[in-house]
Amino acid sequence: MAALNETRNAIHSVSGGLASQGLMLMYHADGVKLAASDDSVIIGVTAAESSRDASGALENAGGTVAVYPLSGIVYIKAEAKADSGAGAKFGMPLYADAGGTGYVAWAAVDGNSTKVGYYMGETMDIALGDLVPVGVV
Repeated sequence: MAALNETRNAIHSVSGGLASQGLMLMYHADGVKLAASDDSVIIGVTAAESSRDASGALENAGGTVAVYPLSGIVYIKAEAKADSGAGAKFGMPLYADAGGTGYVAWAAVDGNSTKVGYYMGETMDIALGDLVPVGVV
């Protein structure tokens, strides 16, 4: 039996592959893909970039990627967050980004936005693409 925090391998359906860790993924019949909108059902987070072919290029759709399930605390790439020097604060709710980036957003777009979890880090400014600790729901 696998521990809850172990990665699992999955086929992805992303043209050009997945070039980073910490990207939120959703289910797709052809393989996991980046969360497409703020109301996507998030199933996991990339543990690293996806597989590469013999020439070293990221594999297109059909390649594999290691995925952390949404349990406990996972590190997810985030949108920028800076508010008059206060920035992100422990316990702030985080949502699926509406832009299809696979990043977490600091605010819901609307009532249909998927809450991913809560920020579990220090009070600080966050730059676009920073990995932030998220206590998932």
